[in-house]
Amino acid sequence: MTGAAKITYLTALVLGLAVGGFFGFQHATATLKAQYDSKQMAWTVLRDFSFMQYRHANPEHAKAALLALASLLEQMDKWIPQGTKRELVNAYARLSLVAEAENNPEQSRAYLARARYLNAAIGGRDFSDSEMKAAFKKFDDMEEHFQW
Repeated sequence: MTGAAKITYLTALVLGLAVGGFFGFQHATATLKAQYDSKQMAWTVLRDFSFMQYRHANPEHAKAALLALASLLEQMDKWIPQGTKRELVNAYARLSLVAEAENNPEQSRAYLARARYLNAAIGGRDFSDSEMKAAFKKFDDMEEHFQW
């Protein structure tokens, strides 16, 4: 192989890698952004659905919806730690209220303990159990008046 052929092949190789890398990076970035956006949309829809179930469905359906939301948020917390903990506090506090309505005080305390732990982890005030329950009841009553 002549020197000119080696230079031509090497130039073609470098150009091909550069152009392929550029377009591959753009494609991968767009794919990852779409995946991130779909996860964000999924938890937003599930959050709204679980709140509607919590406010209007029977305790069994409300609990199932809130547990589904908490499970998704726990998974998302591994990938996107900022922002999900506040929603987890809300989900576990509401699960506590649902368990209380079902007359299951042990489960209610367990959910509330998780909510208080997560609230402390994000720098929130350490509420007592009764303060946190009262705050969520008041917040949920206000929230219902401002639904679109």
